[in-house]
Amino acid sequence: MSQHVSKPRLTLCVLTFGEQFRLAKRTLESIWSNCDRADFRLVVGANAVGADTLSFLYERHRSGDIDELIISPRNLSKCPMMRRMFANITTEYIWWFDDDSFIRDSGALNEWIHAAEAAPKTTVIWGAMGQCNHRLAFTDIENIAGFVRSSDWYRGLPPPSWRPGGKGELDFRGQGTGDGRWLFIFGGCWLIRTSAVRILDWPDPRLTRHGDDVILGEAIRQQGWEMSNIGTPGVSMNTEPRRGT
Repeated sequence: MSQHVSKPRLTLCVLTFGEQFRLAKRTLESIWSNCDRADFRLVVGANAVGADTLSFLYERHRSGDIDELIISPRNLSKCPMMRRMFANITTEYIWWFDDDSFIRDSGALNEWIHAAEAAPKTTVIWGAMGQCNHRLAFTDIENIAGFVRSSDWYRGLPPPSWRPGGKGELDFRGQGTGDGRWLFIFGGCWLIRTSAVRILDWPDPRLTRHGDDVILGEAIRQQGWEMSNIGTPGVSMNTEPRRGT
């Protein structure tokens, strides 16, 4: 991206949590070290963070390294905090980081943005593609098909199911089943068009944490949009065991 852009096209969002100062510091310093500050805005969410993290975030917000800092003394969980973080974003793209993902290459920002700029408008999200074949792999919502059908973002496409009719398939791959694959971009690090976030009103206010990335994949499919499996160029993702709620 040009160093002379007056208004960045990209907002980076970093979610910090609990007594994880090492992770918060690593993620944020990887951004400041590897990205030209003129090329991005930075929004940080702090869910029940410890004293060391809080002090660090306040200091970097005062210095201007963080553009918007959203603090909750209690853990709101991932999706409710994400909604707060997304509320005031006006840039063209949002680049999301969990606190156990970080940038390791100075060319990463350009590579992700160039992938987005080269894609058709119907492609709205970029990252590493995943697949779940059963709801128990990603959610404890018992009637996940009902959840999809009751969503504001539902557009009438049959949800994934191995029962005949899943995703509109009656004989998927000649097996006499529906298509039960839930395709999605892994939630530890992803780039999305802000316009898609606004249309979907994402994240769905009924979600807290688990399975939000998988359900986002279905919300995107419902709109007739596409996901782009570019992997995680220049980024290390999901480097720690699962934490929090």
